[in-house]
Amino acid sequence: MNIKMRIACLLASLLISNLSYAGTEQPTGGRYGLALDPVATVNFVFHTPSTPQQQQAKDIVQHSSMLATIKHLSQTRFIFAPSLDIVFGGNKGPYYNSTQQLIQIPYQYITQLLQHVTDSDRYPTQQQRYQATTDALLLTLLYEIGHVYILDRAIPILGYSENTVDNFVTILLLNDIDRGDEIAINSNLLFSIDAFNQSALKNNPFIQQHALNQQRYQRILCLVYGSNPARYQRLFDNYSIAQRQQRQQSCQATFSTTHKGWLYYLDN
Repeated sequence: MNIKMRIACLLASLLISNLSYAGTEQPTGGRYGLALDPVATVNFVFHTPSTPQQQQAKDIVQHSSMLATIKHLSQTRFIFAPSLDIVFGGNKGPYYNSTQQLIQIPYQYITQLLQHVTDSDRYPTQQQRYQATTDALLLTLLYEIGHVYILDRAIPILGYSENTVDNFVTILLLNDIDRGDEIAINSNLLFSIDAFNQSALKNNPFIQQHALNQQRYQRILCLVYGSNPARYQRLFDNYSIAQRQQRQQSCQATFSTTHKGWLYYLDN
């Protein structure tokens, strides 16, 4: 190799070694390399608990896989700049503060979710109750994030905004979230109107605004079925034969249209 080629290779090597990337780490030895994951665009903030109930709520969140799920989605699906803060604690919420770019989740809300799950008698073990609580909390966060994402991307809403967010959440559950189909199918159990009317959550304005009524729940089931008719063929077993056939045909088309529409935004 002649001297000119040696100099050119050396300059190229120096240039590459000094490039910086979003999500770059600096391992030991001083050499930079691309990290496996890009930088997360959500931040989790926890207020200091002041009661044993608040400490329990904080522990439930921190010991679950929910934070890792939201973090991963913020790297691949809903990428925010500036980043979005998700704040656990405080007295207001769940709600999105667009001025401060944050979602606030009170510890009391998590405590009420846990109480609702416990009172339902559907989950016999503590582990199952904690899992159902974090499933419900994940739904809550995805709904709030859906509103943030639509506003951030200026996505046009032609119709009822809650239906649009339902679609956003369901597509994420089916495409990107472990046990997402199970969570979608169980969403009516987690946020049923009758159950909330018997719980302290009935006074929460968030629940009144976002309650998954039967009409919305049927749309969610329709998307789940349309995503894989062979796997979810039993979802409409309680329908008459004629109704079941009609739903099976229409839901495949509904899922195809909804899936393509949301991936247009989520993949770009």
